[in-house]
Amino acid sequence: MPAPAWIEASLKLNEGRDPLGLQTTTQDRLMPLLLPGILELSRRARYFSFHAFLLAEYRDRHLAADGNTLSAFIKRREWEYGLAVLRCPRGCGSSPVGARRLSGLAMGPGPYSRGESVESAFGGYGLYYRSPMAEFGIVARAGTLLGGRPIPIDVLYNTDRARLLAGTFKSAVEHTAYYQRAMWTTDDLSADVIDEYAQAACLCRLRELPEERDAVHAALFAPDAEASSTVVGEDSELLGVADGPTAIGEVLSEAGVRQRCLSVGHYLSLLDAVPSVVTSETAYRDALWSPPALHSDAHAVVAGQWAGLIAKDVWQEALCSVWSELCRAGLTRARDLGRGLTWDEVRRVAAGLVAGQPELDPTSLTTALAAQLAAGTLVVPDTDGIHVNVTTAPLDDLRRLTSRLDTASSGLVVLLELARRMEGRAGDGWQKAAGIRSGWQPSIAAVTAALRTHLADGPTVADTLWWLVSRFVVPVHERIAYSKLPELTFRFRWEDGLLRFYDHGVGRFPLAAVRNAPLASLTWDLGLWSEADDERCPATLTARGMRFVEEVLG
Repeated sequence: MPAPAWIEASLKLNEGRDPLGLQTTTQDRLMPLLLPGILELSRRARYFSFHAFLLAEYRDRHLAADGNTLSAFIKRREWEYGLAVLRCPRGCGSSPVGARRLSGLAMGPGPYSRGESVESAFGGYGLYYRSPMAEFGIVARAGTLLGGRPIPIDVLYNTDRARLLAGTFKSAVEHTAYYQRAMWTTDDLSADVIDEYAQAACLCRLRELPEERDAVHAALFAPDAEASSTVVGEDSELLGVADGPTAIGEVLSEAGVRQRCLSVGHYLSLLDAVPSVVTSETAYRDALWSPPALHSDAHAVVAGQWAGLIAKDVWQEALCSVWSELCRAGLTRARDLGRGLTWDEVRRVAAGLVAGQPELDPTSLTTALAAQLAAGTLVVPDTDGIHVNVTTAPLDDLRRLTSRLDTASSGLVVLLELARRMEGRAGDGWQKAAGIRSGWQPSIAAVTAALRTHLADGPTVADTLWWLVSRFVVPVHERIAYSKLPELTFRFRWEDGLLRFYDHGVGRFPLAAVRNAPLASLTWDLGLWSEADDERCPATLTARGMRFVEEVLG
């Protein structure tokens, strides 16, 4: 029998996903700047035309101007579309929205019951494609003001781009029995109906349909000809208004379009020089840090922006190693003592973190360690026994090295090497991205500037580890964890003058996604590159891809 609500615990234990406030720098600050409108799971280009088609059909059939009804309509159509994608006659292996719920059903012979793609409001559209389509100026979201009144549901803007996006998908499927009848009934779906729909509509087909492919391309990369736009069907029953066409202002940022074009052009230039970026995150990150020859001043700016993102992620992994070992060592020491730790005891724990791999002398000067890096003489053994020269190793190898070793000393070494490699980096793009901070942590530029000031005082290695712990770990985590109450996400906090450690979730926290997967899949869908059979060269730019790079980057 459950306990009465009045005696249930008021605090809910939760690990928390970003205990030091570093993920949010990427998710909320850097990615919207670098690649506006593209979410990590906005991965298939044909979903943009599919969802535009659904909104157009909903409008044209004068269905209820109600968010719950529209949500159910979208989720049911996504369910049916997911079945079709999973039964692609080519066996393309695409993963549609709702794949987990559909995979078992799709393997059967049919008939197939009806359902809804995911439990979330508006399904995959709401989770992955609604915000991008609004950012692109394709969709006016519910609440957009029209004639001084908010519209009740999402609708398409009355632009050529929006009309073409919806119309080209419809042209591809309107001959099918699914569209002509099954889409508008609640009957079970036969395998024949779904398989015919799959032949026309699967996600993998977009690159073979020039008109629809070009419409999706324009949705992502072209501005509207009009200075302002109106909503399709805005004087219809669908919206519940009769004010006639009314301008509602700028529907997309031309700067956002330009930034998207530059970032995608930059990605394609990397692919051209390092084809493995489409399959290897390490190759992708290393290419972003050290890009090939730049095409123009605009290319240099966007390349600098993405390099700033990579530097921030290396800093995150380095600090995460300090955090992770501090949590383990602090918890062990607190258990030995049977209480929390005093300030001096916490400092002694931090000094003891030098014993990790690599083992460092706590009394040696940190500047001496930095001098070893400058001379190229510091070698660190990896978890598999391979010795890594820190000075010559690719930067992403160092990021992964400290992640695997998971020691504060490796984090310190990688931070010092990152600061060394950042010296001399310049340019508007680099300075802008490296200067972006979160609400909890300073920017990577501010961190390295503070590190230089700290080193000028001649600290020991133990002093520098304490500097990291006392400045970027303990106070930051406490502030973040207090902001999460009543969810209890503390790994430690000060109580009665002692730092108490909590035994839950003391491990590493992950990096935020940096869009390598959506960049690869969206550009493939749009026919900008093709797969190759050569393992050393798994991808090549198509003629379309080369033209895009030339037009965007010069």
